[in-house]
Amino acid sequence: MTKKKRGMSIQVRAILIFSLICGLIFMPTMVLVIIGMLPTLTAVFIDRSSEKTRGVTVGALNLAGCMPFLLQLWGGGNTLDHAFTIITDPRTIIVMYCAASVGYIVDWAVSGLVATIMVQTSGTRLQNMAKRRTDLIARWGREVTGDLPLDSQGFPLDQDAEGGNAGKAARAR
Repeated sequence: MTKKKRGMSIQVRAILIFSLICGLIFMPTMVLVIIGMLPTLTAVFIDRSSEKTRGVTVGALNLAGCMPFLLQLWGGGNTLDHAFTIITDPRTIIVMYCAASVGYIVDWAVSGLVATIMVQTSGTRLQNMAKRRTDLIARWGREVTGDLPLDSQGFPLDQDAEGGNAGKAARAR
């Protein structure tokens, strides 16, 4: 038995209604936050990774850039007129969006650093595996590589790998 989805679940509807009511009650704050956090929305939509870390990084620094202006709004009356006065000041938008750009830079730098570390680590692991393979071949012979051609009974066709006539004697048994 499978259920058919008929739209939004009750939880999603409740969250949507709660958000709408909060948006109406705290309208000046919502106006400032929505305009200030536009770079975060952009980061969330353009991030194609499954972890969506870019949105978190940009969002955290973008919110930090919005916070002084939110405090200014809350301390100065918390009205729509005051919110629009703050938003129309070019310095406000510059500070908010520059903080978001620092988030993009942090995301870019950390991604590059992690990629470099992973490449270096994998290179070291490949070298260690090659050394280990060489040690195993020296200890157990070429048979452990799986590269030797085998006959129909599973014995190596190469005489040097079996030590001359030992391979023929083993096949004769």
